Amino acid sequence: MAFIAKFELAERIACKASIMIEGLAGSGKSGLALMLAYALAGGFKPENQTLEKQKEIWKTVFAIDTENKSLNLFVGLPSSWGGKYEKFMTFQLTPDIGYRPSNYLLLRDEAIKHNAAAIVMDSITHMWNAKGGVLDMVAEYKRQNPRDTDAWRVWGQPEIAEEKMRLLDTIRHHRIHNITTVRIKEKLDLQFNAEKQKNEIVSLGEQQLQQSELKYEPDLVLRMVRAGNPDGTTPIAKVLKTRYAVFKKDQEYEFTPELCEQLREYLEEGVDVEELLEAQRKEYIEAVKNYLDTHAAAKPIWQVLKTDAGYEKTKLDELPLDVLKVLYIKLTE
Repeated sequence: MAFIAKFELAERIACKASIMIEGLAGSGKSGLALMLAYALAGGFKPENQTLEKQKEIWKTVFAIDTENKSLNLFVGLPSSWGGKYEKFMTFQLTPDIGYRPSNYLLLRDEAIKHNAAAIVMDSITHMWNAKGGVLDMVAEYKRQNPRDTDAWRVWGQPEIAEEKMRLLDTIRHHRIHNITTVRIKEKLDLQFNAEKQKNEIVSLGEQQLQQSELKYEPDLVLRMVRAGNPDGTTPIAKVLKTRYAVFKKDQEYEFTPELCEQLREYLEEGVDVEELLEAQRKEYIEAVKNYLDTHAAAKPIWQVLKTDAGYEKTKLDELPLDVLKVLYIKLTE
């Protein structure tokens, strides 16, 4: 087969951020998300420090607001870095419209059409457990089909399965910086205390109000430690996971304009996208291994899933990322 042989110089390509911020209600997630979006749009570049420039940059920040116009309250407020939150672009996603992941994707596509530099999705918890979200779709199917008690078949319904996969797609896009917020809650369990001879409520720590597989998607996951304030108090967040060399896992960082600008420069200089995706693939491989190690009955199911997908003889370590995502979700359902 004839083809045109044309070599090109290898170069690193600017990468768009994929950041998730988790925290309790009122912990400062939205404020930090807007700060990062503004920074990644170029807000802290030395040449963009005039008021006119700042207003222009804020207009390239787009946001999906699921919190009853709570993001609007930021406009005009003094920020932790000394400036103000200027007007930015928002869309109010409401229960009447519904919180399907596909609605978030449609809105992100619209933002890209309007040359948005960054988008904030505040929050993506709604696409999991609010009206029209994935769990609501499952509940609605069960209401309409009360005799269908097979969880595998319920979650395998084409419409439900498609929306669940679209949820993963909301976390990143190669044309726009993607920042999401997600709520967390304390997980409690009732356990028997042998010493006291009675049941006690025990805390198992905090967990995201989202589908568990989502944690493998972002390149940077932050947990709020302290909210930023107009008095100059900088927001602090703990790094739960990072694929960016700027940060170290389990460290707490004050998110100053200097740190945010450092992150923007790091991404702008060019991060090897293939490296990020390979790191993500390895995380899914480990997740599958851990699941199979702790769920012996799942091993034959895993083989069936691989066979059905056309990868019967392919080793786990050799499976491509897109296939791993689908198989892991089906395995854990």
